[in-house]
Order: sequence, then C-alpha cells, then structure tokens
Amino acid sequence: MAKRNKKMTLEPWTTLSTSEAFSNRWTGVLVDEVELPNGERYEYTRLRPAGIGVAIIGFDEKGRILLEKEYRHGVGEIVWQLPGGLAGGSETLREAGLRELREETGYAPALINDRTVRYLGSIWDNPALGDSQSHIFAAYNLEQNEEIARDPAEAISLHWQRPYWLKEAIRSGIVRDRVLVAAAAYLMIDGLL
Repeated sequence: MAKRNKKMTLEPWTTLSTSEAFSNRWTGVLVDEVELPNGERYEYTRLRPAGIGVAIIGFDEKGRILLEKEYRHGVGEIVWQLPGGLAGGSETLREAGLRELREETGYAPALINDRTVRYLGSIWDNPALGDSQSHIFAAYNLEQNEEIARDPAEAISLHWQRPYWLKEAIRSGIVRDRVLVAAAAYLMIDGLL
C-alpha cells in the first residue's frame, strides 16, 4: 500500500540541523535536515556560495555592448556572458564589478561616477540550491586602458555587439546566461535597451 503524504502548506521550512558534506574555495555542499510544514522530515542539499557575485554590462561611446564568450564546464558549452566574478571582502559591490571588468577585459569607464556606473539590480542565481546572488551594474563610455589579468582557467574572447543583436540572441536562445538575460531585462524595464 502506497504511503499518503500529508497535505503541504505554503510556509517556510524549519531547519533542524545542518552538516557540511564538502567544501573548497568555490563552494560548499550543505545537507539540512528540515521539518516541512506538514510535519514530515526531509533531507535537503544546498550549495554555500564562495561570495557575492558581481557583473557589469558595459557600453562604449557608440552604444555597443561589451560581451564575453567563455567555455563553462558545468554546461559543457562556450557561453555568452558579462564580465564578472566575486566581490572581495573590503570592496563595495561597484568596486568589485569594476575590478572584474578591468581584469577580464582591460576596459573601464573613462570617468567613474554615478552617471557612468549605475546599479541595475540583483538576482538569485538558483534559489533551489542556495542563497547565492549576483549584483548587476551598467557602465558607460568604456575605454581600453588596463592590462588584462585573468585567472589561469579563464580563456575569454571579447565581442562588441549592438543592443538589437543581444535582444534577438536572447529571444532565439543563443544567449542563456542568467546574469546577461537579467541585465538586459533591467535595461529594457528602464527603456535603456
């Protein structure tokens, strides 16, 4: 005879215990024992992020967007994405985004102020797996003025694309990276893309 589950209500779960199953510099795997709203116990696996994500959608004086292509082993494909990474401990999110932009591309705004670098918003990277989030900025009037200083595992190619190309690439599924899609959505909401 099949076991019948008690009806579940839409309420937060109660965490009874947490143990760390794995940890390295990029992530941790946490196993929670939780009590569901219907009183049943359940084992849930989460990922602990290494830090807070930051990304920048950058524009040059012609209105073109600076995009990256990089192999991403998790999906086994070369993907379109924005320059970005993790914020350091003493950096503001904006400083971290600009640092990642410079390190990965060699570009930065000619002048840095609230008009040339603006905060767009944040997204949960995957709320089913953990509380990792990414903060997205837009930067304008990019100029190449820095040496590229990428991590050893970063093989990135840079591409300047027009806004209409990005919109069509998202629509057709060529672009599927969550941060890039969210950046485009934030800009479209504000009528800027």
